[in-house]
Amino acid sequence: MSRKIKCLYRNLGSSDVKLIEGIFFHGIHDGFVFSDFAKDKTFTISPETHKVVTSEEILNIPFSMQKPTHWESTLREDYEFGFSIIKNEIDHNHINKAILSRRKVKNQKVNVNDLFLKLCENYTTSHIFLIETPDRDLWIGATPETLLQKKNEGYETMSLAGTKESHDVNWTEKEFTEQRIVTNAILGELFKFNINPDVGDLETVKAGPVYHLRNKIKFKTKESALTIANALHPTPAISGNPKKQAISTIKIAENHEREFYCGFGGMVKDGEIENLFVNLRCASVSSNQICLYVGGGITKDSELSKEWEECERKATSLLRFL
Repeated sequence: MSRKIKCLYRNLGSSDVKLIEGIFFHGIHDGFVFSDFAKDKTFTISPETHKVVTSEEILNIPFSMQKPTHWESTLREDYEFGFSIIKNEIDHNHINKAILSRRKVKNQKVNVNDLFLKLCENYTTSHIFLIETPDRDLWIGATPETLLQKKNEGYETMSLAGTKESHDVNWTEKEFTEQRIVTNAILGELFKFNINPDVGDLETVKAGPVYHLRNKIKFKTKESALTIANALHPTPAISGNPKKQAISTIKIAENHEREFYCGFGGMVKDGEIENLFVNLRCASVSSNQICLYVGGGITKDSELSKEWEECERKATSLLRFL
């Protein structure tokens, strides 16, 4: 018999925080699904308890935490090495984009319940989560990206790319190119299912301390939404393009496992998706450390120092509340 684990979550656009608790099953089932980037640690919390909770209740919910860890931040020279590998693949026309991520570790004890509440209060346009995993890890995050969401009689996904600081939203061709790559790749996956989606206007959206470019993509289909979500993930916003070649490049360029960073999570009911998010702006938490995962899209126009600084800005999404 599996042991019980729990999760707190608040969907983008909602004010309700929900607690889901129950035994877990490996794979995708009805309940709260949580998957890693590689999709080989996917699990589901079967809801014995599923209810809206208040801020006061949230502060008193006990979460299991790892024993002391010895995580290390990604060194600048290791990031530079990964950057050079990706740029070389782009220069040889093997890929046109890949996401390079890094880890940023802080040696401190974290009150995860308090941090979760602060994320909810400050990031109204993000999915917020705090979840225990079967391996006794604890993950927390505030992510602006929806993978797939049920909308009336159809579904909605999004293409999200480009990052600017709040005071600087003058987009350049580099960011517009990134966004086109992501949008076109998502459309390409949907076309394989004979889906002709409605692509919304390009817009600038706020995600904590940074802004992104976004297109909402809506569609109707008789296909299984789980099948479509599996085809979409990982999108070029978290892997690259072409997908298979970009993922192969990432495995060489990064010297850490992504774990649940750039995976996905959310509710599945009666075998169908209610709302799945992409797991960005997240961290793994132990009794003595917090390990943040951040990344950015590398294209032919990318500059090393700017990409490093972009990751620093993204890390403040969580670090500013510690």
